[in-house]
Amino acid sequence: MSIPLAFRPRQDSLPPDEGSWHGDVKSFELRVLNTEAEIRDAVGLRHRAYAAMGYAIEDANGEYTDRFDGLSTTALLGAYDHGRLVGSMRLCFSHPWQTISTMPCASHYPALKDIKREQTGGLVEISRLSIEPGVSNTSYRTTLYAFLVRGAFTAAKAAGVSMILIATKPDWVKFYQYMLGFEPIGMPALYPPGDFKITLLGGSLEQAQSRQRLQNRFFKITEEEVASMKHAISAALARTSSPANKIAV
Repeated sequence: MSIPLAFRPRQDSLPPDEGSWHGDVKSFELRVLNTEAEIRDAVGLRHRAYAAMGYAIEDANGEYTDRFDGLSTTALLGAYDHGRLVGSMRLCFSHPWQTISTMPCASHYPALKDIKREQTGGLVEISRLSIEPGVSNTSYRTTLYAFLVRGAFTAAKAAGVSMILIATKPDWVKFYQYMLGFEPIGMPALYPPGDFKITLLGGSLEQAQSRQRLQNRFFKITEEEVASMKHAISAALARTSSPANKIAV
């Protein structure tokens, strides 16, 4: 089983009726999922979350997955509340020595090819953010969303990427523009599962960190957190000749 990272929310407490199901937001744990059981839980949660958002997800096993979940350059983050998986997110890396084919967005946003050539470092695509649809408390969901986004940025810093890409529904575009200063890349596209057009946003880590300092202490990332994350995603950062499968899903 994966080990909880040295990673804490930057909101120390919320009122019991506004925070965790257990009244303590400190109960959140962040993990990089590395066992078959954990990954199956995550793609099952993804299936429920996407179906609840109105996507036509058909899978007899109750899972929503694709080939990118099994690439060695992919890392799945899981957010746990008292041992229960309540949210997940996928990170797909394209290192300087690789093409953009390791990122799901590559075939849907042609402008990305030119962006890749201009970057001195790697790229990471943040997508498939999923929150347990049974969680209805708005404050809880917002805190959990930010918790996962902050985890993704910690991973980006640990990997030393020069650009972060976020695939998101139009409803969240203004959030990323305001909080991180990110801008759309190309035109919205029918990014899988393809029921709705999705916007791809991009920005540098330095740009995001500058905006974060201006907006919210929630995103202040410590060196301990970076070191813990770097160790946890080491497999996704390894220099390999091909993105071989790590776990079949």
